[in-house]
Amino acid sequence: MMKVKILLLSSLFALAGCDKLGQKAMDSVPNPSPAQEQVAVDAYNDLRDKKFDEFLTYLEPELQAEFNKDTKTLRKFSYVLPKSELKHKKIVSKKIEKSTDKPSLYTVTYEYSYDKNLVQYDVSFDKPNGSTKIRKLNVAVFGESTN
Repeated sequence: MMKVKILLLSSLFALAGCDKLGQKAMDSVPNPSPAQEQVAVDAYNDLRDKKFDEFLTYLEPELQAEFNKDTKTLRKFSYVLPKSELKHKKIVSKKIEKSTDKPSLYTVTYEYSYDKNLVQYDVSFDKPNGSTKIRKLNVAVFGESTN
């Protein structure tokens, strides 16, 4: 029984260490600029509120064209976003992808908490403190149906 407790405690300490390493890695990537942060918020709100014309103005031309071709995806994203009051919003991940065959990608993952839902909102720009045009976007909703 004592061995089990020791094993559990050592596992908890190991996990706590991993969490600190993960936080340190995330802290090494710069936060989005205030302008990028505002664009991410405005784009999310316009998408949720089905203001598609306004929403599209925040996107790079390539992504705009993609959504214009496939308006079903745009409507699907907006349909699943919770309309209830936002309880909490925070950045849970930041990463920079650099590749020689495609443009750089700086992705910020936000967590939006509602009473009965959690939204993971990934928004990508060219680089930290760079352009305010969104290069890539993904939305995932967890919890009860928002209908």
